[in-house]
Amino acid sequence: FYINDISRLSNMGIFVLFADDTNIFIEGACAEEAYKKGNLLLRCLYRYMVLNKLHINMSKCCYIHFKPHTRSENQEPDVNLELEIDGFKIKQCTETRFLGVIIDDKLNWDAHIRYLNRKLNYAAATLNRIRDSIPIHMHRDLYYTLFESHM
Repeated sequence: FYINDISRLSNMGIFVLFADDTNIFIEGACAEEAYKKGNLLLRCLYRYMVLNKLHINMSKCCYIHFKPHTRSENQEPDVNLELEIDGFKIKQCTETRFLGVIIDDKLNWDAHIRYLNRKLNYAAATLNRIRDSIPIHMHRDLYYTLFESHM
């Protein structure tokens, strides 16, 4: 009940809730504006969580700063821009899982493809090891279980 109401907390960001994951997307005309809005929204979020006796697992909190693509590789980093909840700094990461897909700060598929490659190589090796010890009619079911479920 309470966690589903969290999306009505503020219109400064877009809330995406799935199972026990909450993602908030904030945008700004510049980095300073986005971080200012983000910290304001996080203060409201923290107050909401405390009032409703809900817990934020800070060890799982992270954020990605998506930046517009620029031609210059010598762009100055955004110094002193941080997000925090009740004095705890939220760690910035370059990639994370969102609704089963790994996204990165450049919004390309490289991280997700690497993840799938590892997962499917492991599944192929497993199938190769056990293929002679299982009935042929189960091969298709194993394919759907080990491969298709990740595609």
